[in-house]
Amino acid sequence: MLVAALVAFDLARTGRARPPLAQREAAVAAFERARSDGSARWAPAPSRAADEALRAALFEWSRQGARLLPLRDFRPAAAALGRAEALAAEALRQTRDARARGRASAERAIGEALAIEAQARSLVNATTLPFAQRTLLQRARLQVREAEALLRYGEIDAAHERAERSRTELRDALGPALEAASRYTSQDEIATWRRWVDETRAWSRATRQPAILVLKEKNRLVLLSKGSVLDSYAAEIGANALDVKRHQGDRATPEGRYRIVAKKSYSRFHRALLLDYPNPADRARFAAAQRRGEVPRDAQIGGLIEIHGEGGRGQNWTDGCIALSNGDMDELFSRVSTGTRVTIVGGDGRDGAFSDLLRRVGETARTEHDEH
Repeated sequence: MLVAALVAFDLARTGRARPPLAQREAAVAAFERARSDGSARWAPAPSRAADEALRAALFEWSRQGARLLPLRDFRPAAAALGRAEALAAEALRQTRDARARGRASAERAIGEALAIEAQARSLVNATTLPFAQRTLLQRARLQVREAEALLRYGEIDAAHERAERSRTELRDALGPALEAASRYTSQDEIATWRRWVDETRAWSRATRQPAILVLKEKNRLVLLSKGSVLDSYAAEIGANALDVKRHQGDRATPEGRYRIVAKKSYSRFHRALLLDYPNPADRARFAAAQRRGEVPRDAQIGGLIEIHGEGGRGQNWTDGCIALSNGDMDELFSRVSTGTRVTIVGGDGRDGAFSDLLRRVGETARTEHDEH
């Protein structure tokens, strides 16, 4: 009886035979919170540690529950449940941190894809891309929209993967066009274009005659009088705005120094000023390009390059001509005559559709490099 009394006193004093129900409930709840938050995906090592600790604590619980009442001691189980709860809480913390980093990374990838998409829109607004590149571009634009939707629904991994794929395909789509556009920032090209412009201004100043400058990437036609700017008009050029004209049918506007050889008061395109393309310099470039294999042997050099009306469409659309709105064309038509010089250049290396685009592409690339 004395022994029984001592045992009963010990059980009452220590509570070792009383199952720690609150600790078990807290540990299980903590583990479930971590698991439902995706700890197995975002914090696998802490999640496994919490799982193993909870299993060990519950095993100890069961082992003690199977013993005779006087022999039970749930204190190790209680301690194990406390450790399991702490590990589950740590797994939850790491899960939320990792998911936040994953979301930030997905948002960054989507932002970068959207930045490249904006560059693509600028390029598409200024020139016509080949069919294969247009198809790739459209698919990439759909993928970035999907990435945004997936992120809204919490599908962080899928959103990041779709954004990365969109970014890759956008670059693939833009790559050839950006390479072609690089001539608009080529110092050699810019030096040539500036020399042509300076010579045209000097000629107009010396002869006191009007002259025309066309800056392709700026979509501007500038009318000079005595070497100074008299007026400036919005101009649309060939649909293939990236390139200089190489042969008939390439839809590119030529670059060089020309003259007006005919004025057409009535034209398919309202009014027109016919230029002397191809001139001897054009023919020499064409022949050299054929010898280098840059132009097909059976290609023709083309002709009938004009400044004409029916412009004002807000995009480059002609087969190589320069188009003004009909009102602007009427005004220009009245101010020039046959023999008026017309100098067509790509640009001056700044404030143009392609030089600005290449600058933004460079800034995006530098930002991505710094972030990584």
